[in-house]
Amino acid sequence: MDGQDEAHYLEMMISGGWTSGLTLAEDPFAGEESPYIELTNDLLFHMVFTKNDKALKDLLSVLLGIPAAEIRTIEILNPMQYNDSIQTKMTILDLKVHLNHDSFILVEVQVRDFRFWTNRTLIYACRQIDEQTKGKEAYEKLQPVIQISIMKHPLFPNRRKFYTEYRIQDDAGQVLTDKMRFYVLDLSAVDSADEADREQGLVQWAQAFNARDWNAFKEIDRNGIREAANTMAMIMMNPTERQLLWDRQLALMDYNTEMISARMTGMEEGMEKGRAESRIEIARRMKSKGISNDVIAQITELPENEITKL
Repeated sequence: MDGQDEAHYLEMMISGGWTSGLTLAEDPFAGEESPYIELTNDLLFHMVFTKNDKALKDLLSVLLGIPAAEIRTIEILNPMQYNDSIQTKMTILDLKVHLNHDSFILVEVQVRDFRFWTNRTLIYACRQIDEQTKGKEAYEKLQPVIQISIMKHPLFPNRRKFYTEYRIQDDAGQVLTDKMRFYVLDLSAVDSADEADREQGLVQWAQAFNARDWNAFKEIDRNGIREAANTMAMIMMNPTERQLLWDRQLALMDYNTEMISARMTGMEEGMEKGRAESRIEIARRMKSKGISNDVIAQITELPENEITKL
């Protein structure tokens, strides 16, 4: 988008009919040509919720199931450093916050089916626990660590559940400790949400993360989500930040392409190996029946010297 297009886009935003109470009535829903990237882009996710505390407060309120009024302070522990070079392929973009000075919340968006996700998540949570053990009163002042993962696929293939809380407890449900908890929001299972999930606001936020364009965002009537949409639109108006997002999208696309290519190569190699092993087995059986090596070679396409060794 060049300068003229940006000016036109800004004009559309200001003249739009949708406002959120801000000084500038940003309207990302005005015009079909408005640039759009899904909120599940982990870099965009990090940008939006480090820039807009109202959106972050509403999201945390919904994910943790606590009234927004109970969220007094949110300290972001890993703000994005835009003056540094962002390694778009490798940067860890989870959001780490200190909530009310009494608990640590780790939020991540995981769109890929990551094989060792459970182990990685456990390590991240344990690191945050370990960071609290430096003082003399670590035992008595240990604060809870809550890991929240927003995923686009089921955590367990045979168990589809929209929102799940995992605790450390025994078979009878006796909780060993509340100092470490894990929450998983499965965006692919929003159709299995119950009324409690809807009342809590989980379905609306899931719809926001699943939205493929501004029109889908427009249908969601929630102030926190409108705040997020406003910030998304303003980020896309910033050439530097917009370029970072495009770079991140391309990096993710390249990664996915590489993974698909690697899987296809592995499948082809496996099939070729299977075909070779099948030819050897056929040759072995034919040889046991007294069939000559030259005939076996013609049928199996194996070299005669290999057939001789069988």
